[in-house]
Amino acid sequence: MSSEPRPFNREKFLLTVLGGIFVFQAVVFALGLSFCAKNGGLKACPEIGRRYDSTFSVQIATVLALLGGSAVVSSQRRRSSSDDRASSEQGQVPRQPPQRKE
Repeated sequence: MSSEPRPFNREKFLLTVLGGIFVFQAVVFALGLSFCAKNGGLKACPEIGRRYDSTFSVQIATVLALLGGSAVVSSQRRRSSSDDRASSEQGQVPRQPPQRKE
């Protein structure tokens, strides 16, 4: 059994972070609404919706930008490795089939 570490999967990590943001924001919003409901409703927290929206939007945009950047890097790596293989194949001299002696 080998103990080599698996390669780091950026996309999976960023999607997990995105899911964590959704869960965290839902919990914070629920706690905020609960507090506001117990202390006078929207009179106590008049801008809770706007604050929730702006915070959530910035966090989602950041993670999606990182995810998009990661996808671009991955596609460039795949493209460069396939280009390397194609150029090395072009540099080889084609072999002639062996000729039969009669």
